[in-house]
Amino acid sequence: MQDQKMRKGPWFEEEDQRLTAIVRLLGERRWDALANASGLGRSGKSCRLRWMNYLRPNLKHGRISEDEEKLILQLHQQWGNKWSRIARKLPGRTDNEIKNYWRSRLRREYQVQGQGII
Repeated sequence: MQDQKMRKGPWFEEEDQRLTAIVRLLGERRWDALANASGLGRSGKSCRLRWMNYLRPNLKHGRISEDEEKLILQLHQQWGNKWSRIARKLPGRTDNEIKNYWRSRLRREYQVQGQGII
């Protein structure tokens, strides 16, 4: 891969299918070797992040429920910005998704309620 130019930018559905197939075949490990075997021209890090944040079969897609939102608020008060730790309490949600949800929605609501600036 060192001689070839690494592909960057948005992922295509065909690439997602190829990555999913190779992960099913080889497993979720050694992402650099997996990236080379897939022939996608992507880095191992890019493949790992795509799998972890978008393609894993056990991920929940869609809106965060009110119960999940309350739990995020509660755990954030308890642990602060420990997104990975919070994500472990919300099966199917990624730390990145929770962090983005906090920064885009919950933080403002929390501030508006007069509970302090975070």
